[in-house]
Amino acid sequence: MTDALAAQAGEDAVFEEGVGAARIGTTAILTLNNPGRRNAFYPEMRRTLTATLKRLSADPQVRAIILTGADGHFCTGADLSRVAARPAPPTAMETRENMKEVMELFRIITTASKPVIAAVEGDAFGAGCSIALACDLVVAAPTSRFGMSFTRIGLVPDMGMLYSLVERVGKTRARRMMMLSSVSDGAEAVRIGMADELAETGGVLDRALELAAAFADPAPIPIALIKSALASGIVSVEQMIAAELDLVPLGASSADCREGIAAFREKRKPVFQGR
Repeated sequence: MTDALAAQAGEDAVFEEGVGAARIGTTAILTLNNPGRRNAFYPEMRRTLTATLKRLSADPQVRAIILTGADGHFCTGADLSRVAARPAPPTAMETRENMKEVMELFRIITTASKPVIAAVEGDAFGAGCSIALACDLVVAAPTSRFGMSFTRIGLVPDMGMLYSLVERVGKTRARRMMMLSSVSDGAEAVRIGMADELAETGGVLDRALELAAAFADPAPIPIALIKSALASGIVSVEQMIAAELDLVPLGASSADCREGIAAFREKRKPVFQGR
């Protein structure tokens, strides 16, 4: 982030349990902040991130959300040092209960009414990679590394990777990448569809802010409905017809739609209120 943007964000920055929250215009910036562990997350940090995303999704003043990491890295997944320090490994049932919370984070990223943009510098490994892939847009640096490191420590991919990686790169490529714990740099990630844009190293957050600012103008209701429709998994013509029959009338009956049509007729810029 440029010095000017950092100062602007810093005015309102709040850090709570490993997550920094700041606001620039209509964009909320959430920073994963566990730098001693390359922003690996732990249960309290994950819960804070989930709760903050839910709050921002319901905030009418927010049009886009950026997820990034502190000190040059995005996130290396769960903090395994804390797991190893436990006196006994978790039971299958304990892990299942924990996974319910893990999946709640994936759910809010994919179903939030606002676009979520991952700004990935440095490492995005394991569940950290899953978090990035769950976002609507991913901006990476050439020096970024996206790692599917689960099978190397005896784990099945989680945090939605079994869905999000397949959506981004296709089942055949995703199968190989997950089974072999592949690592891709930023350029390869963009080439194969894991990431959407490549920005210069150190400039990823600046580019993510530019993308986020573009969401200040479009009507927020159709953006939320588009995310909802795509997250529901439309795979057939009949499902598409049902989705459009349900969602198009919601957009067409909104005050924002009336404002958009009036602005078009009056040759002015519309002012959308999310109503």
